[in-house]
Amino acid sequence: MTKTPGTDPLGSLHHAMTLSSMDWAQSRDTAWIYGIAVGWDGPAMKELAGRHGWSDQQVAKLRKLRRYYRAAELTEERRTS
Repeated sequence: MTKTPGTDPLGSLHHAMTLSSMDWAQSRDTAWIYGIAVGWDGPAMKELAGRHGWSDQQVAKLRKLRRYYRAAELTEERRTS
């Protein structure tokens, strides 16, 4: 199947977020959303957990949501390529 431009919503979201000038870490809500769609590295996750009051359980949930989101991205990439 040939990929039609503009038909990868998850990739488009990821791309828009990573190229945005917005400070995604500033608020609890946007940091959570970015954590799902793009992910935070270890040091950033630790800093944000402290800043936003995320418990170890919440950090584990966010990492799990990121894995599921990434799996969906890969599935979509395979489907449309």
